[in-house]
Amino acid sequence: MAFGVLRMGHMPRWLAQMYYPSTSKRDLRIDWLRGFALFVMIIDHIGSETSWFYSITGRGNYYISAAEGFYFISGLTLGILVARQGLGKSLEHVLMRTWVLYRTTVLICLGFVFASYWGLHVWYEEWDKSQNLLEFMAGALTLYNSYNGSGILALYVFFMLLTPLAIFFIFRGYTWAVVLASLTTYALSQTYPGAVDVPISTLFFEPAWQLLFFGGLIIGFHRERLSRFWAQIPYVRDGLSGLIFLTAALFIVVKVNGLWPQLDKVAIGDDPQQLLVWPRLLLVALYLQAFYLLITWFWKPLNKATGWLLIPLGSASLWTFTWHLIVMVPLYNLLDYPELTSNIWAGTAFHLLSLLIIWSSILLYRRWRKSRSAQ
Repeated sequence: MAFGVLRMGHMPRWLAQMYYPSTSKRDLRIDWLRGFALFVMIIDHIGSETSWFYSITGRGNYYISAAEGFYFISGLTLGILVARQGLGKSLEHVLMRTWVLYRTTVLICLGFVFASYWGLHVWYEEWDKSQNLLEFMAGALTLYNSYNGSGILALYVFFMLLTPLAIFFIFRGYTWAVVLASLTTYALSQTYPGAVDVPISTLFFEPAWQLLFFGGLIIGFHRERLSRFWAQIPYVRDGLSGLIFLTAALFIVVKVNGLWPQLDKVAIGDDPQQLLVWPRLLLVALYLQAFYLLITWFWKPLNKATGWLLIPLGSASLWTFTWHLIVMVPLYNLLDYPELTSNIWAGTAFHLLSLLIIWSSILLYRRWRKSRSAQ
């Protein structure tokens, strides 16, 4: 995503036949990638004792997780859209999107608090009833309190609140200032975290994670310029593409065979997502680019096999995120879920069922919207 890919006229014919066709205004590769990140998030969050799907997702025990891709691609998509819309329309879009995210965040938090209060099992541990409910609700409205995954979106809301300032500077030609501010904030988060902490209760360490979102925003905004730059040095671009792809494959071999336990300790550790340490950040950049190359080079077979599922999930990301939390409630309350999913086939079946429920809800909602608008 940071640089271009192989030239159509200088690639093997067999590869050209699978290559992504640049015929659509909407880049379906980005929807596919975000859909894959959400697919991983669904499988790992819904959980089961065992499942064949864990061989794909890594069960949260790989160098990177779905969350990094979620934040980066959210910033990237927004940057691409902002570059097309212009400053005025972009500010309006960002503010409306922020309101939708804020509303969804609060509803997720309070909805699952009441579900837990009334005795239902949810994704998180039971809500602590010793807390003052009204005080907690007030904290939820200010995004200070989070529950059952709402903190993931609360962090997204916080990024969006800063986005109008960032895009104003970018449109005025001061992208360097946004880059400097983001890098400085990240550096401080690793050295003096208290200096850049913010009063939002989330699962993640906010000052470090902003680098993913705003990095994606900047790359998305300048995407066309970056593509033109790399087009001027095609052999360097193509060489880097191959090197990135091979390096990513090598690290998978290293991880699977346990050849570099020190890297596991640094990049994964006990709580890697809190700090987003620089080795993990480099691995995130490596795999984001490698996945983009993979879906570009092998688009036709990958899209045919998985696009029907991943593209709807990725293009309706907020809906997908919300529904993957909702789907857990009947699984956890109507079934003996841990016992049933101790069998790998049952665990895989419940994962597949959850995916299909979320996917079907997206298609049904879109059909309903389409029929309503036609009336």
